Amino acid sequence: MPRTIAWRRALVQAVPAVRIRALLLCLGASALAACGSNGLPATAPTTPSVPATLLNIAGQTILSVGMTSQLTARALDGTTVSGVTWTTATPSVATVSPTGVVTAVAEGAATIAASAAAVNGHGSVTVLVQQNFNSTITLTTCTNITSPGHYVVDRDMPNTSPCFNISSVAGVQLDCQGHSLRAIVLDHASHTTIANCMVAANIKMTSADDVTVSGSTITNGILWAIQSTNVVFTENTLRTVGTGIGVLVVLDSGSNNRVRHNTLTGGYDGGRSDVGVDDGVVLYNESGDVVEDNSISNFYDAGIEGVGALSGTRLTNNTMTNLGVAGVATYWCTAWTNNVVQGNGVTSAPMLVRILYDTGSKCNGPIVPAAFSGNQFVGNVFRDRAPGTSGASRGPAISIVMPGVVESNLLQGNDLGTADGPFLSPLGGFIDGGGNLCGPLDRVYTNFVCSAGTTRRVKR
Repeated sequence: MPRTIAWRRALVQAVPAVRIRALLLCLGASALAACGSNGLPATAPTTPSVPATLLNIAGQTILSVGMTSQLTARALDGTTVSGVTWTTATPSVATVSPTGVVTAVAEGAATIAASAAAVNGHGSVTVLVQQNFNSTITLTTCTNITSPGHYVVDRDMPNTSPCFNISSVAGVQLDCQGHSLRAIVLDHASHTTIANCMVAANIKMTSADDVTVSGSTITNGILWAIQSTNVVFTENTLRTVGTGIGVLVVLDSGSNNRVRHNTLTGGYDGGRSDVGVDDGVVLYNESGDVVEDNSISNFYDAGIEGVGALSGTRLTNNTMTNLGVAGVATYWCTAWTNNVVQGNGVTSAPMLVRILYDTGSKCNGPIVPAAFSGNQFVGNVFRDRAPGTSGASRGPAISIVMPGVVESNLLQGNDLGTADGPFLSPLGGFIDGGGNLCGPLDRVYTNFVCSAGTTRRVKR
């Protein structure tokens, strides 16, 4: 959802005030030596410190009686946590060992919790123990699925939409075995897997929990989770032919969801027109999500876009190319706290990151007050700058212009090549963690000196 502004004029007007504000902050320090050439504090951390108030738990959570599953707990920075204490709320259904091995004892549901004092972290996941499926249910027509079981599709079913409606049920395993169909809808479904489907429209779920969609191809449609938790989209291919679809993956008003190892292709041709698909992944008012290791290409706006409040979310190690605006962007009711944008590679785009705040119908709900605090931009790479939909030949590779509370945001180790460096406003709301690489400082486009690259100031 692009937001067009006369950013070049805005940067020229904003730089003097921003730099004066930052220099005054530094003059108030104990010594001028405490300030870097950016006017930012020079005592920034050398390694990012990511808050870890939530543990993300991974592992198989749909088991049959007698089966085991190894659970792992990771902090928000993606590292595996040691010293985890595992507990089960219902040992008569499922037990858990000190090392996180779950054993299914009897049919039912059990909440497995993990805590780690070292990172002040905690998390939980529901394990569903179901009966051993002695038989497989073969689906020969589109239908409603309201009972648990193992279902397989044995033929193409292209004419009914939605083909399958999975409603108010837990413990469904649906394997399309590579057959094509129109759409799948889930409503209040949990502990469910969908695999190997060729879908010509949407896979959409509402109020879902612990649902995994894998190995599927969605053409001219959307993977969509609304008010859902612990949803995993992995190893899927999403593509569009023509125009008319705004986004390929949507997470809306949920938490602890995962988008991993998917290939998203949007059909943008690299020109100034809005050809193809707007965005690859959009996160509306989400928390604790992970978007990582995806291949995202050919979108006329952003590879990944946030809308509204986004917290505790990791956008990491994604490869993004041929974008009209930026790899990561957010424009509408932006309220970001404690998010991590790390290890992403963006090529053939105007910007690596573009962040601003505006209001309107695209806020997707009530107006959220502006906020931007505790976010980290670490180790990202930007190459082969392209004009994109604006047609501009120059501009900051990272542009963050936010009102409201802006504080304790970290930039560290980003490699922008020879592109213009970041423009940050207010500059005092950011920490220079060092190791950033970019082209010479040109005050028209940037107010941030990259410590790992040339700092020669361009006179104008």
